[in-house]
Amino acid sequence: MHFFDKREVPVVKVSSGPRPTVSWTPDNAYEVNFYEGSENGDGFGVIWMARMGGGFINELQSPVVYGVPPEGSEIWDAPPLEAGKTYTVVVFRTDPKGSGDGFFNTRHRYETVLTFTAEE
Repeated sequence: MHFFDKREVPVVKVSSGPRPTVSWTPDNAYEVNFYEGSENGDGFGVIWMARMGGGFINELQSPVVYGVPPEGSEIWDAPPLEAGKTYTVVVFRTDPKGSGDGFFNTRHRYETVLTFTAEE
């Protein structure tokens, strides 16, 4: 068993504009979700997501542009965000040091939630 490692929690930045660029470090994750409003919907009400096909494997590389599917993904595109509206982005990483499944799973899930206002 190993302890929660704060260095694995994604540090997230969002650029301005109707199609903001989301970047994070460490620079790989397994999923990025966008929600309208200031709440993390915990999977409910996602307006757009970026994810590769490998399940909970950190295959998604930073950065991603909102609404533009990452190359090699099976994600759909999305219309631009509306200026002046509030949105929330959540970046998920899985523990690269953990192992096992089910009861023997020692992996931690690291996530960061960031709320922002879309600009022109």
